Amino acid sequence: MSTRLLSAEGPFGAFADRLLALELPDLPADRRAEAVAFVCRRADEVPSPLKLGIGTLTIAVGVSQRAIGHDRTAAFLQSTSVPFVGELARMVRSLGFAFIWETWPRTQPTGAAEPSESPAWSS
Repeated sequence: MSTRLLSAEGPFGAFADRLLALELPDLPADRRAEAVAFVCRRADEVPSPLKLGIGTLTIAVGVSQRAIGHDRTAAFLQSTSVPFVGELARMVRSLGFAFIWETWPRTQPTGAAEPSESPAWSS
């Protein structure tokens, strides 16, 4: 059963989008959207006890996004080492990075698309 809370259009998706934008600033928007959709699908497929924890954190993230903004919320969660709270960012980061580099293996560390290949002899 899918929930809006964990959808790409909900607070979890908004957080995943902002976090990946901060981590990979040169990632094209269409690739980021695909990665966010993947992360949200995976989060929605976890077992019930884990989904309860993700859902609880996502409610708090949604409130924070409304109170202090999406960017500030993502930046805080990106850098926090608070147990349980920091796990949400680590989960998004690991799922997002795995998807990005499995789908587009030549993606640069900043998220930039693979460099265009041109023969060494061309100018």
